[in-house]
Amino acid sequence: MLKSFEYIMNVLANPSVLAHMINGFLLMLTGFLVVWNFRSLRKSNPYRLVLLVSILSVAVGIHAISHLGLESAYGLSPAKLIHA
Repeated sequence: MLKSFEYIMNVLANPSVLAHMINGFLLMLTGFLVVWNFRSLRKSNPYRLVLLVSILSVAVGIHAISHLGLESAYGLSPAKLIHA
């Protein structure tokens, strides 16, 4: 048990893992803000909506690429954690 805890702490100490966690938190915060301000966003002009969706898709894509990097470098896969 202690060995696995030390492994987790060593993995969490890596800057790439911390950046991934911060990115995930910011994406979640963005999702809450979009839901919270949905009425005002719905009234926005189409150009602003296209810009918002484009920025969000880039952010989600970067987060997905970060998942691939973490899985190849450290063997960390959220699917394995959920189904384990």
